[in-house]
Amino acid sequence: MVTRLLHAWIWCGIPHNTTADINPTRISNIISLMVIFVLLLQVPIILYYWHFGGGYKVTLVVSHSALFCLVPLLNRTGLQREAKFILVGVFISYIAWSCFVWQANVNVHYYLLLGVFICPFIFNTQTIAMWVCIESHVIVFLLIDGFYIWQVNPQYLSEYHQVVSFSSTVFLALSCTLASMHIGRNMTRTQQKLSMANQRSDALLLNILPRPIAQRLKNVQGKIADQYDQASICFLDLENFSLLVKTLKAHELVDLLDDVFSQFDQLSEHHGLEKIKTIGDGYMAAAGVPDINNAHAVQCCAYALAVKEAFSALQRKYHLTTGLRIGIGSGEVVAGVIGRSKFCYDLWGEAVTLAARMESHGRIDQIQVTQSTYEMAKHEYFFEPRGKVKIKGLGQIKTYWLVGKIE
Repeated sequence: MVTRLLHAWIWCGIPHNTTADINPTRISNIISLMVIFVLLLQVPIILYYWHFGGGYKVTLVVSHSALFCLVPLLNRTGLQREAKFILVGVFISYIAWSCFVWQANVNVHYYLLLGVFICPFIFNTQTIAMWVCIESHVIVFLLIDGFYIWQVNPQYLSEYHQVVSFSSTVFLALSCTLASMHIGRNMTRTQQKLSMANQRSDALLLNILPRPIAQRLKNVQGKIADQYDQASICFLDLENFSLLVKTLKAHELVDLLDDVFSQFDQLSEHHGLEKIKTIGDGYMAAAGVPDINNAHAVQCCAYALAVKEAFSALQRKYHLTTGLRIGIGSGEVVAGVIGRSKFCYDLWGEAVTLAARMESHGRIDQIQVTQSTYEMAKHEYFFEPRGKVKIKGLGQIKTYWLVGKIE
């Protein structure tokens, strides 16, 4: 029960999907809780020495503890900036009133210098608010120390010692302020580096996984597996690729494949398809996965025609004699992330099998589609019936050649 309450207090006002431990809102909640705990520890001492103004001191502790409870409440309502000012203001108020109530130098005001070091952790170091709070701590600290030197205990110090004592106090406050500035700058640099590192890792993750899947992988524990009733898959494969491997040098082959697949990537993004993977000289893309839509077959047809046209330009550019086979299949699909050290997002199911067979049993520079793809895209594209093709494991399947778009 206590653990739950502490957890709820500390994480008030913080989204559940956050991964940052150095969170200003979280730190302000923790500090308010710690200060309340320290204040309540003083109650037994106050009660024991009740004749030393116990009533005033208990009232001071209880009232300021109640005010510190406003910090997580304000954070919960989205008023994070106000919560931080409440935290700083109540802290300074407690120190100032304590010094006034006790009327003796018991070094309580030195806690204000601790507040100087805490400010960079709860405020953005680039904002004026942080410097206002630091200066408030320093000014109140100097006023209280000067009050002790010249008002409370002047009879114990000569004028010379008073000046030296206050000068030491000023130098100490200045040193703490400079150290706090250094901490703030280092925190800013560290946060910038962490932000850049997170952006790079996110970019790398998006090169491997679709954006919705990448978000789920970061935010949700457990396996990712989805069932899609309808989706369309497009397979692309370079004909006579083994001949290219023998005739081209290593860097020439890599440059060629990089250019080919980069254009395939751009076209898949343009037409709303999701690149799934490349296998050697093969390329697989999907429509309707992971974002469900009813135009997946139309998207695949548009993509296939665009790829065919782009590859014709690449043939002329690189003087290629090889061709491109394209196959499209539609149907049920199962999608998921597999692997641990080198995970990948992959698809299985009827549509994948059909698309692979359409490509492998197709012809060079032709786009072969299944009956289901034809039925969903025939109102927007021209098709020529090929007839029935014997497919291993699937028997006789009626297929079509995709010719072009209906004007």
